[in-house]
Amino acid sequence: MDLKLDNYFTAYPIIFVHGIAKGVDAWKRTAKIISNDNYYEMRYIEEDKVYHNFYGERPQQWIWSISYYTTNPIEESLFGDLTLYAQRLNKIIDLIKKITNRDKVILVAHSMGGLVARKYMTLKEENWETVHKILTVGSPHQGVITSVGIVGQLKDLASNSEFIKELKKDWEKLYINNNKKWGVIGAIDKTKFYNRNNSPHATDSGGPGFVRISSSIPYNEWQDAIKKLNQANYNTPHFGFRLAVDATHLDLLFHKGTFKGIQWTIE
Repeated sequence: MDLKLDNYFTAYPIIFVHGIAKGVDAWKRTAKIISNDNYYEMRYIEEDKVYHNFYGERPQQWIWSISYYTTNPIEESLFGDLTLYAQRLNKIIDLIKKITNRDKVILVAHSMGGLVARKYMTLKEENWETVHKILTVGSPHQGVITSVGIVGQLKDLASNSEFIKELKKDWEKLYINNNKKWGVIGAIDKTKFYNRNNSPHATDSGGPGFVRISSSIPYNEWQDAIKKLNQANYNTPHFGFRLAVDATHLDLLFHKGTFKGIQWTIE
């Protein structure tokens, strides 16, 4: 796969957002390729402490891989939730805007990170305007049916959670006026026999605990998307970019379809 951004002017920083239990390395392979191995990292450490490895350079393109997790995994598993992560993402994006002297950013988010990124956009109208485009990749926009739903992030990921309901309501208030800045990619793992019936419950890794195609491509657009598997569609009724691919959940972090979606974000 080859998608270097040297030949494209990206007016805004591209920020890669990880999913559950991941970090800045989740998007490493993709970030290295599109930046020609010249990207930056930013990690949330604690309330008033954010780490980054920018030291005053002026790169041709601004590519960032970030983490909204602290360095305490036990604390995160017990007390972390998606609204908290969105607030942390808010601080990270504000700092990136300051460093890059840009007023907008591009978000590319995997799995749960897509919900965190969308929640960030709905925290306040300024955030909505800050995002030039958002690409969500394998994100459970309708939640995960089998999420344990007891604490924190797992509770928020449940399909009937208050977080999912509130995000949907807040998102649609803003999205109705600009529904082309959101791109979605969903996947079906066709190697699993029980994923071959084009069901809304088909997942990206063959098990019910993974992301359903009807959740990663919502608004019932998954039906048309899987009829055109591996074929990108632009300016659909609800999305600026839409693509269903034959892949697993983790495949999406380094996949030609994802590269195609990133290309859409910078055009």
